[in-house]
Amino acid sequence: MSKTYQVSGMKCDGCAKTVSEKLSAVKGVESVNVDLEKNQVTIEGQPWKWSLQRALKGTKYQLGSQI
Repeated sequence: MSKTYQVSGMKCDGCAKTVSEKLSAVKGVESVNVDLEKNQVTIEGQPWKWSLQRALKGTKYQLGSQI
């Protein structure tokens, strides 16, 4: 199952890499695809949204609404 979310705070490739690494570490995530131009991330798998949000806590990035 794949879900796409808005992500705020991403401005460069380093930002996209950090978001990808943080979200990839979440239980239930099979893969992460970050689209820096659209400020979106597509998650494959079945993680809980709150666990994705928690993975970005303490960073300058925020997981927004599902698209």
